[in-house]
Amino acid sequence: MLDLTLAICAYNAQRRLPMALEALARQHTDSLHWEVLVIDNNSADATAAIADQAGRSLGLPIRVIHEALPGLAAARRRAAVEALGRYLSYVDDDNLVEPDWAQQCVAFLDEHPRCGVVGGRIDPLFEDPAARPLDFDEHFAMALAIRDFGSDARRLAPPADDPPCGAGMTGRTEVFRQVLCDIGLALSGRKGGRLTSGEDTEIGLLIHRLGWEMWYAPALRMSHVLPSSRLTQEYLQRLIAGGARSAAWLDYLRGRQPRYSRAAALRRYLHCRTQAIQMQLLQWLRPRHPHAARYPAWAAQYNGQAAGYLEMALHDPAGRLERALHRAAGHHDA
Repeated sequence: MLDLTLAICAYNAQRRLPMALEALARQHTDSLHWEVLVIDNNSADATAAIADQAGRSLGLPIRVIHEALPGLAAARRRAAVEALGRYLSYVDDDNLVEPDWAQQCVAFLDEHPRCGVVGGRIDPLFEDPAARPLDFDEHFAMALAIRDFGSDARRLAPPADDPPCGAGMTGRTEVFRQVLCDIGLALSGRKGGRLTSGEDTEIGLLIHRLGWEMWYAPALRMSHVLPSSRLTQEYLQRLIAGGARSAAWLDYLRGRQPRYSRAAALRRYLHCRTQAIQMQLLQWLRPRHPHAARYPAWAAQYNGQAAGYLEMALHDPAGRLERALHRAAGHHDA
C-alpha cells in the first residue's frame, strides 16, 4: 500500500490544472510512496488530456480517472474508491500546495492515530492583487476557503468548530470510504456552474459522528488562487445563496438543532418561502430603500434554505443517516 494519495477533483479545469500539478511536482517526498489521482468529473474540455500530458512531462505518478456522474461529491467518492494510499488528501485544481505538503500530511496522521480528518492553513493568492476587495478578510475569506486559525495545531470540536474545508481535506482513506461509500452523503456539492456546496462539511461531520477526531494543522500550507471574477459582491452573493440549501442539514449534523419531523421541516420550508416572497415584494415596493440592493440576495438565500427544508421533509435524510450509522457501528463492533 502507498503512503499517500493526492486527489484532484476537476471539472473543466484545463486552464487551472497545470499550476496545481506543477506545485505537486515540487513535493519533497523523499522515501514516501505516493500517487496523484486526477478525477475528471465529466469535463467538456481537455482536462483529462492535459493531466495525462502533465504527468509525463513533470514525472508525476498520475492516474487519470473519468467519473461520469456529475457533482463534487461523486468525484470525491470516486477518489476514495480508487486511492491506493493509506492516507488521502483532496487538493482542488486551484490550490498550490507547499513543497512539504505530502510529508506534513503523512507525519501528522502518523502522530495522531485518532485523527480522521485534518486541514491546514490556506492563504489567498490573487491573480490581480489590485482586485482584492477592501472587506476581503471580513466578508470574502471564509466563503472562499481561506483559513488561518493561528500558529498552533488544535482539535476541532462541533458545534463550535466546523471541519476542515474541502480544499486540502486530508485523512484516512478507509474512513473516507466508509463515509462516502457505506454511509453516503445527502449533499451533492457543486455541479457544473451551480455553486451548491456543503458536502465537504458534511464529510467532516460524519467522520466526527463515527468517533474520529478533526484537526487544524498549520504546518499543512497551501495557496488558493483567486481570479478577479470571484472577488465581486455578485459572486459572493451567489456563493452564499448556493450554500444556503445545505444549512438546515449541516446544522442538524453539527448538533445545533434537533432532528426535524417531516411536518416541522415543511413548516420551516413554508416560513423560508414566505420570507423569500417578502424580499421580492420589498424589492418592487421599496426600490429606493437603503437595503434595496440586497433584497435579491436575501430572497435567494431564503429560497435556498427553503429548498433544504423541503428536501428534509420529503426524503428524511436524518432517518436514513441514523440507520446507516447504526449499521456502520454494528459492522465495526463485529
